[in-house]
Formats: sequence, structure tokens, C-alpha cells
Amino acid sequence: MPVAPGTYWDLIDRPQKPTKRRVSHAKVRTGCATCKHRRVKCDERKPLCGRCEKSGYECAGYQDPNLKSSNESPRPTRKPAGLSVLRPKSFYSLTSTSSRQWPTDFILPVSLSPNYLDDQDIPFFERFKSQVATEISTWCVGDYWRHILSEVMHDECIRHAALALTAMLLAVERFSDSTNPSYATLIQCKEGQMALRHYNKAISLCREQLMGGITNATLRSNLTSTFLFSLVEMVQGNMTTVDRIMVNGTMLLQDALSAEAPSKGSAPSRQPTQIWDDELWHMKRSFDKLTIMYGLSPFFTRQSEVYTLITPTDRYSEIPDDETPIPAARSWWSSFQNDVGLFIMSVRCGKVVSSEYMESVLAQKSKFLRILHEWMLTLDVLLEKNRVQPAFHHLSIMKAAALVDIIFLSCFLDRSDLSYDEHLPTFQEIIQICRRFVPEKPPAHMKFSLDIDLFPIVSFTVTKCRDQKTRQLALKIFQEMTYRQVFWNNQGMLKSLQAVVDLEQKGRDKVGFIPSSSRYFFVGSDWDFERRRMMAAFVSATSVPTETGELPTVRVPIDF
Repeated sequence: MPVAPGTYWDLIDRPQKPTKRRVSHAKVRTGCATCKHRRVKCDERKPLCGRCEKSGYECAGYQDPNLKSSNESPRPTRKPAGLSVLRPKSFYSLTSTSSRQWPTDFILPVSLSPNYLDDQDIPFFERFKSQVATEISTWCVGDYWRHILSEVMHDECIRHAALALTAMLLAVERFSDSTNPSYATLIQCKEGQMALRHYNKAISLCREQLMGGITNATLRSNLTSTFLFSLVEMVQGNMTTVDRIMVNGTMLLQDALSAEAPSKGSAPSRQPTQIWDDELWHMKRSFDKLTIMYGLSPFFTRQSEVYTLITPTDRYSEIPDDETPIPAARSWWSSFQNDVGLFIMSVRCGKVVSSEYMESVLAQKSKFLRILHEWMLTLDVLLEKNRVQPAFHHLSIMKAAALVDIIFLSCFLDRSDLSYDEHLPTFQEIIQICRRFVPEKPPAHMKFSLDIDLFPIVSFTVTKCRDQKTRQLALKIFQEMTYRQVFWNNQGMLKSLQAVVDLEQKGRDKVGFIPSSSRYFFVGSDWDFERRRMMAAFVSATSVPTETGELPTVRVPIDF
């Protein structure tokens, strides 16, 4: 039975109900307490487990599961949770005035509420648990991000960063009906003040951690907090700071990768070293993906300065077949897509490929196109096989991204941009895929979607497809997908896309053709954080550099 249009968005990355009962495993009962809390496999080394020692965690030791304390009292029988606990919580109840008490049915059951939280922080934790954590894990590939709530509960630095993010989200939501709430307005309300307090505390803890050197624990904590810091600033519309924070995260990763343990016979190092485990590699891949996608965006100019630090994986041989598990296929695709993104950044940053690099660029282009066509064959098989499964949604986005890659690689050397017109059927196929993700009803609350997969696909279609009907449909889809989105860059991109469409529309002739002289590239933006204004920069496809090497630029002011 096909899934109704508009339901894909809410179904993304939602696990299916298990069809089999979970089988108990001995290691779950006998592992150390710390590994149980972290939900990772324990190597059960005695007296302290090796996994905790390598990761920089304090091993809490073991407890014999066959022994019970003599003074242990019988566990009381718990009453079934009431409907007030089980039903979805109202997000808008959080935005009441500061004098109103939080609704009692919003508070987590005692068994789920961390007892170290202040009462005033529990609503922020609940909102993070019920919405923010889910949406972060949806768009960040890797098991680590699906367990982000566990990190929030057990790491003080991450916890304060998460509470700051959720409190700022509620501050923005409080003024969602206002026009352009200023930063001063946001931090004056109760939620804004709480966000600032948690933000400052998290930054202080990050600094304290780094003073002791880089270990697995400090690296994991700092990278996660850095990511959450960038979201706090993005919610406020401070794109310049977001750009700087992400660069700092990338540099921290590079420092960790370059750190080496002392060789035998050398003086012992005072700085702790780290052993890269699966969690850290998942985090690195997510940061690499963000760096690449932000670098391809006109909003984050500093990312282009650090993308060269990312090493391509060159894992081109890993192409799934119809029996490959979907998580493995997604992981392979993510690695390959990062490599394609690095190539796109290298040719885009140079704008015009020089003759000395042309041979290498053409070889890379041919290799990527060949592999993409192999992926397309596999994706079509997997899509047909999983048509009524949740995996269909991930596979659909992967196919749309593959189509975008094929179009770009086929056309990027054409400075006139006219060759994109030959790919109208492919653009139309991309838009048909993206329409599945448009919600049937507008969201009742502010959405928190860090979509670095789907939104760029639609944006690319708007800027490169000059067929008027297809372009307007793509613009409408982007508008509907980003409606009531909390991130300012989504609003900025929507208005910038409309600006480039309006610019090019002026040059459209009577038969609907836009000549090369009337086609523009969206190349950059300047954000005025305080005034809530952005200056979008566009360059004509036929522009010629001036004597200083700069290209004539058309600047369009965009207000929010």
C-alpha cells in the first residue's frame, strides 16, 4: 500500500515497531556500569574495563548479577502511567508568561526525569527529548547522534548546551508572531535569560575540558557542544558566528587527528591521547558533511577556508547491492557524497578551471559520473524493494541527490550555464521526488529541521532550472518545506532564491528563454545580525573580472 503524500517528512528515520521480542544477552548483565549507561559494548576487563580507560571515562566497576544486597527492599509495583503522561505534550504550553506555572502533565515521569535538573530546566529537557533530539538524529547520520539524549543526560557540558538551545528555541517561539524580534528582545524574556545562562556555563565547561588536553571524552563532549552552539546562534540568525563556530569544530578535529602517542623510549607526554572509536568517526563524518554543505552555501564563507583539511575517503568500491542493509548503504553513500562535495567545492572555489588542472578535473568528473550511474541502478532496485518501508524516504533523498550530482558534473564546465537546459526531464524528476516531503498541513509549532540533504537539492533546482513552470514549482516546494522553520538561513535562502528568479525573469524573452547574459550565480551574502538584514550577492554568468580580479556584483537587500 503506497504511503500518502505529505507523510514522508514525519516518518523519516522513525524506527518500525519490532516484530520479534528482544533476546537477552549475557554481556548486558555483566558489563561495567559505565558502559551500560553509555549503551556500548564492554570488553569486561577486570578490575577496570579497557573501553572506559581508552575513552577517558571513569569505570564504575562491576556488579555480580546473581547477587542481591541483603537489605534490598522489594521493588514496589508501579501503576500504569496515566494518559497525561502518554499523550503528546503541547509545545505552545511552554511559551506562556513567566508568571504561569508549567503544566503538571508536561513534566516527565519520575523514572525518566534526571534528578539533577532544576525544576525550571525540566520543560527545556522535555522539549529537547520530544523534538530537538529527534530532529538532530534525523539529519545527522550515525549511531552517535541517535543516542544524543544519553550524552545530554550524562555529560554536563553537553547538557547545558542542549538546554541553552531548547530555551532559545522557546524564546524565538514566544515571539513567533512578532516582526523581526531583536537579539535584545529575545534575551530579555525568561526563556532567553535561561538560554544565555546555560550557554555561558557550557562554554566555561568546554574551556575547562580542553585545558586538560584532548581525550576521547573531551573530544566527544566538545564536538557535540560545538555543534549545539552553532544551532543556538543559527536560531538567533547570527550566521557570522555560526560560520566561526563550525570552523573551530573542524580545527579541533584536525588537532585530534594529528595528536600522536609518544613513541617507545621517548619522554612521556603530559597531554592525554585519544583512540578513535566508531562514535568519534561518526562525529567526524557529520562535521565533514556540515563543513562541505555549508561551504557550498553562500551563507558560510569561512567553510571554504577549511574544506581542504578534509581528506577524501576514496571508498568508491563500496556500492551496495539489493541485499545490503539500508544503514550500510546510507553510510557508504554519505562517505561517497562527501567526496563528491569536496570535488564540487574545489571547482567552485576556483570558478574557472585552469588548463594545468583540466586533465585531473576531467578524470575526476568521469570517475564520479561512472560511479553515480552504478549507484542509480542500485537505488532503483532498492527503492522498488522498499516501496512501503520507512527506508523508502532515505533512498528517495539519495536518488534525488545523485541526480543533482549528475547534472552538476555534466554542466559545471559550461560557464554560460546554458547546458543545464538540456536536463529539464531530470529536474522534473527531482521535483517529483521532493514533493513527497511537503507536509499536507502546516506545522502547528516551530520546526527545527537542520536539513542539509533535501533543502540544497531544491535550491539547486531553483537556481539552475530555467523552465518557468518547473522553477516556480520548486520555489513553492521550498517555501512549503521551510514554513515556520526556526533557522534564519532557511528564510534567507528562500528570499534569495526569489531574488535570483526575479533578476533572471527580467531577461526572459517572448518564447520563455533566458539568455546567458541574464543568468546569475548566487555567490555570497553579508548578514547584519542586529538589523535583521542580509545583502545577497549575485554575479552574471557572462561577467568578466575587473583589473583587480573582482567580478561585477549585483547586491540585493533582504529584510526579515
